[in-house]
Amino acid sequence: MTDRSLRSLSSLLLIVNPVSGGKPGSPTPLSDDPKKLEPEALAEGLRSRGLQVRLHVLQEKEDPAEIARGAQPGEDIVVAGGDGTVGPVAEVLTGDDRALGILPMGSWNNIARGAGIPLELEPALDLIGRGQMAQLDAGLAWHPSDDHDAPPSDAKAFFEAAGVGLDAAGFGAVELGERAGWRFAARAMWRALRRRRSRVVIELDGAVLRRRAPAVTICIGPYHGLGFALVADADPADGLFDIAVFSGMSELDVVRHFLRVARGRERREPRIEVLRGKRVTVRGGRRVLPAHADGKVIGTTPVTFEVQPGGLRVFR
Repeated sequence: MTDRSLRSLSSLLLIVNPVSGGKPGSPTPLSDDPKKLEPEALAEGLRSRGLQVRLHVLQEKEDPAEIARGAQPGEDIVVAGGDGTVGPVAEVLTGDDRALGILPMGSWNNIARGAGIPLELEPALDLIGRGQMAQLDAGLAWHPSDDHDAPPSDAKAFFEAAGVGLDAAGFGAVELGERAGWRFAARAMWRALRRRRSRVVIELDGAVLRRRAPAVTICIGPYHGLGFALVADADPADGLFDIAVFSGMSELDVVRHFLRVARGRERREPRIEVLRGKRVTVRGGRRVLPAHADGKVIGTTPVTFEVQPGGLRVFR
């Protein structure tokens, strides 16, 4: 991440999610002192570094993206929360001159970890106080059509990873479980595991590849989901996707690999083909396949993914 700049800061909007997962005892606690994680204490930590701070504490079911859209002109935005709070705000700021700051309070903090943002409170506050900026890549996902080749206005932005096939089915099963109950989620995942490896057509920067693969994962940085590091050296600021194609593995092999990666036991799998590129379209062979972006199901194939180099300005 060599594209860095310094600028004087006038004011910040601090958005705090008070129910984010990264409290003391979680895998990545921001601080062991609960008092330091209170919203007003976080705001005071920024003010003590010479910054003007306007504080907003998210209420239940309040959309952080809507709060970000209501920021005052020129107001940079700091998010104290996990990826589920950071991501929607990052989408609002993609392509914007304003910067995003992160105080990582989630269970996994994939975006912050991939960007090299400290997971401890004081270093994270110091980083924002210095006003040092870096440009991170953003990804866009949409369903291609004959009407448009460029990303449409409703393209879904993502900052961790997107995918097609089994990993998308897994995220879909989780969504189903939250809506209808985990028995239905288990059945949906079981059906996905019983399928034969899908045929996929991958169009990567003009080249056409055909594979039999249970899953294709398009990574911006090294981490996504439950801390999965499928491509450990993926750089979120190099202007390229790292694309993991599970062409040499069965559905159960893929699940086992994800579990090992989540536990930190395995990061390299020689049967995974890793490609790199700026734009990729994935199509199913004989059937459509589910797709996701940052863990949110976005429909089925075909899906196009395009990197936006340096699309997100962050405190780094």
